[in-house]
Amino acid sequence: MASEHYIFSIYGMPCDRSRYFILRTVRSDFNNASQTQEDKCRETESASRLRLLEMIGRQNNTGELELVGEFHGYPEGDIFYSESGASDISVYYMATGFGKPWIIFGTAASEEDFLTGVENDEDLRTLAPAGEPVKISARFVTENELNFN
Repeated sequence: MASEHYIFSIYGMPCDRSRYFILRTVRSDFNNASQTQEDKCRETESASRLRLLEMIGRQNNTGELELVGEFHGYPEGDIFYSESGASDISVYYMATGFGKPWIIFGTAASEEDFLTGVENDEDLRTLAPAGEPVKISARFVTENELNFN
């Protein structure tokens, strides 16, 4: 059985490198023996992500957003586990040894704190962090915001 989990995606505006959005969507659990169930769960998550991107486009008068990276895991920062987003936050992210689109990210008081957190987290270390951390300010948005628009 594959368990339900959050998928975090960072998107940026290609024409404005100072505007970013972190989306949190959910991939439901499914029976590993059923490709049909897995496909349905992926399609449902993708549809939710598309609706969030459309909502962001309407609210911010943006064009197409570009995927910076995606993370299936537990980022550092309580905000990522709240009921709703609609918050502006600063995060650090970095590439992994698995290539694009896979990243790790989280909140931290400094780059040093971020790197220490990564080093102390066995799950994050197995993703083979690569390159230098990048600090961005982003708008955090969850599927729950869809219920208010």
